[in-house]
Formats: sequence, C-alpha cells, structure tokens
Amino acid sequence: MFMRGKDLDVDLRSTSDGAHAQALMQGGGKTQVPCLRIEQADGEIEWMYESDDIIRYLSQ
Repeated sequence: MFMRGKDLDVDLRSTSDGAHAQALMQGGGKTQVPCLRIEQADGEIEWMYESDDIIRYLSQ
C-alpha cells in the first residue's frame, strides 16, 4: 500500500492471520493494531503502536 501523497511502500498484514498475530506478539509483546515495525540501520527493531505516532513517523 502506498500512503496517499507519500511514496512509501507499506506492507499491510492482518492479525486474523495467526502467523502475523504471533509475529506481533513475539516481536512487540502485544497483538495491538495498527502497529509499525521499524528496523533501524543498526538492526535494532522498534514497534510503534500509537496511530498518531505512526502517522508522524511516516510523515517525516
């Protein structure tokens, strides 16, 4: 999915798929959506759950 007005390719996944829900739980500790998984240049993974934070991050 491309964000409207932004050239960002965002992979959309559903928690109704058990594998995706499990990945969320293992990685971020909860199955809350929306969730943005951010892989930093140093390989560190950050999980962002708050909609306003995700929008602000993607707008940068």
